[in-house]
Amino acid sequence: MPGTKSIVVAAATLVLATVAGPALADTTVLKLSHFLPPVHQHHAKILVPWAEELEAKSDGRLKIEIFPAQQMGKVPEQYNLARRGDADIAFVLHGIPGGRFKLVELSHLPFLFTSAEQATSVLMDLVPDYLDAEHKGVKILYLFAHAPGKIHTSEKPVRSVADVEGLRIRHPSSVIGTTLQSWGGSPKGLPPGQIAESLDKGVIDGLVMPYDGVWGFRLGKHLRYTTEVDFYVTTFALVMNPDSYERLPADLKALIDRTTGKQAALAVARAWDGVEVPGKAYMVENGVEIIALDDAARAAFGEKAQATTEAQIAATEAEGLPAQAFYDRMKELAAAYGR
Repeated sequence: MPGTKSIVVAAATLVLATVAGPALADTTVLKLSHFLPPVHQHHAKILVPWAEELEAKSDGRLKIEIFPAQQMGKVPEQYNLARRGDADIAFVLHGIPGGRFKLVELSHLPFLFTSAEQATSVLMDLVPDYLDAEHKGVKILYLFAHAPGKIHTSEKPVRSVADVEGLRIRHPSSVIGTTLQSWGGSPKGLPPGQIAESLDKGVIDGLVMPYDGVWGFRLGKHLRYTTEVDFYVTTFALVMNPDSYERLPADLKALIDRTTGKQAALAVARAWDGVEVPGKAYMVENGVEIIALDDAARAAFGEKAQATTEAQIAATEAEGLPAQAFYDRMKELAAAYGR
């Protein structure tokens, strides 16, 4: 006959197994892939806290495992990772490769927006009528834009549009590249992770990014000048594999929905706008000269780019897309949202 102590231990073990077994089986782990380094504020201050929030609000039933720094795939592959289901969630840079998101990329045309928050408000409003269709095979959790981008150079300062002539400048999308071409520049498409080495080797003379980017990728020591032309935004998306979403219980789907969407997108945009101040301070600390443009110099950049902007809209329209209507609606909404 087993002793009383053995019976108690066996009973306790059975109870724990009965309680813990289903709980463990109910835990869902989603893989989130992105290309940013772990030191980037979007990883540390947005994605990691979101994962922690989901785990806390689901009582541990929903966990996000984050794979930063291109661990699951290069920048152009992020969208496909989510579409195929290799990743459950992915962070997408719309401009690489160029031409996949033709309407979204029109938001990269120059001098449309003055802040990440304004641009993000516009983009999220355009999702139902225009942008859902461009994200086939995935569920959009949110879209957003970064703060307006500057020109950063390693040797030659840019004090006027004429100074761009001949400069090899890294850009994040083909649409932004066409703007640089209109100023006489030689645009170079490179993933963010190759910028520092390309500057050091003299492959490029500079790049366009907001302060957030040059700080996040620690590029200050490779640069000498920043020109605050603030002429474009780049757009991003957090997307989810639809099957991964549908497999979730109803309450976890609702949790995903409550923590994404337009309000989440605007919170992300405000965070990116907020990083511009410390990002600029980081550049100054690295000895970078900040060049502010007066109204006349800034207007000259806009005038030079106008023909290219019109040509880009016409080319996209010729592909059977409502480019002009989309562009006009962006401008209308941008005016409504202001800064």
